[in-house]
Amino acid sequence: MQLCSHRSRAKVAFVLLFFCVTSALYVLTAQNSSSPFGPKNSKREKPSSAQKVQNGKANPGSNGKDIKKQTKLDAKAAEEQEGDDDEEENHPPLLAKQSDKEEDDEEDDKIEVNVEFATDFVFRGNTFGSESISQRDNIAYKSFLPAYTFQPSIEIPVTDRLTVEFWFNLFLNHLGNRDSDQRFLQNGPGGPELLGYYQPALMQGQLPFDPRYVHPYKEDNGLKWDNGGEIEVTYELSKSKFGNINVGFFSYNTFLAKDRFSWTQFFVNWEIPVAKFLNPKLSFYKTTDPDNLSATTGINKGWGYIPFELSHEFKFRESMKLSLSTSIGYIIRNNPADNRSGFSDITTTAKYSIGSFFLSANVAYRPDLEIYDNSYYFDNIRGRYQNEDGLTVDPSKQYGMYNNAFKQAVYNNVHDPIAQKVIIDSYQSQSIVRAIYYFSIGYTKYL
Repeated sequence: MQLCSHRSRAKVAFVLLFFCVTSALYVLTAQNSSSPFGPKNSKREKPSSAQKVQNGKANPGSNGKDIKKQTKLDAKAAEEQEGDDDEEENHPPLLAKQSDKEEDDEEDDKIEVNVEFATDFVFRGNTFGSESISQRDNIAYKSFLPAYTFQPSIEIPVTDRLTVEFWFNLFLNHLGNRDSDQRFLQNGPGGPELLGYYQPALMQGQLPFDPRYVHPYKEDNGLKWDNGGEIEVTYELSKSKFGNINVGFFSYNTFLAKDRFSWTQFFVNWEIPVAKFLNPKLSFYKTTDPDNLSATTGINKGWGYIPFELSHEFKFRESMKLSLSTSIGYIIRNNPADNRSGFSDITTTAKYSIGSFFLSANVAYRPDLEIYDNSYYFDNIRGRYQNEDGLTVDPSKQYGMYNNAFKQAVYNNVHDPIAQKVIIDSYQSQSIVRAIYYFSIGYTKYL
């Protein structure tokens, strides 16, 4: 009996010991995992701040009220932290959004390639396309006359301060030469009409000239002669609280050797640190040789040019913006013969960009027509008018059978030379166009 009693007690003690050990193991494993064999997921959860407090890891020197208060605060903070942790795990943080200035700085460090198609080549109030077409095709001067052109460019940052740009103008239509003066017998392009001189012999059935050399000629008036390229070099001289100052030069030359147009100017521009939202900039350009004998449209004969520019950009979305700009230009000594100075142009541009594509609408306004009222600008016009009257010859009323018949009728019926000139001038005259409109579409890429 006693032996059985001892055995029974030993069994009971063994069962109690086994129960205590298994219970302790279960409690310990339950705190670390939902399963006694370890976590079900490979990712191990971090204990929250509330759990740390509840597990006795709060400040031991705090009283019960402080611990309770701290527990609530820590629990709330822990929930927020866990929410942030979950958000970071589910949605990794993106790169911080760059400011416009940082984006501009990055663009300044990249090669910029620009492809643009325009309805005209207009620069500082001078048009190299539409008015040349008027003279070529015997059309009256207009504010808008398409002279489609392709204008690619590439800007290369050589160093942090030095930039080189190559720009080209390539007309797409009206490239070939045309017989604009419509004379029957000439000894060369632009030569006088020889029909009256040879007419008596022709009436007698004779051929008093060699038809290989005396015949109608086409003038060199195709827009292919105006295709050209420009190189511009810009150096950032200084950058301070007083504004940025840049210096450099540009040189524009036409490609074809005959009657080559050549023009070079040195410049300095100052980005004024006032009203920065308007980006004011004042520049000065100096022509290297205004007395050169190259072909001219008037613009390359000026001694100097001073533009004042303003611009502002409106951003609607990240890839959608509208840029407005205007430039007021003052020319110094427009050509060596007239030596006039005045405001040559007010050019305003509205440019709408969507991503890398853009559309622009432009207008070049001529405040002072005296700058253009000379034989340099309208160099294809014969019989120039008195300067400062704002008038020039309408190309549609200058040449051709009908216009010649009108002039001949005036000579035959009006015997006063002064009256003849007044009538013919009144018939042929046209006001110089004050405003020129042109549009463009293009694409810009940074490499």
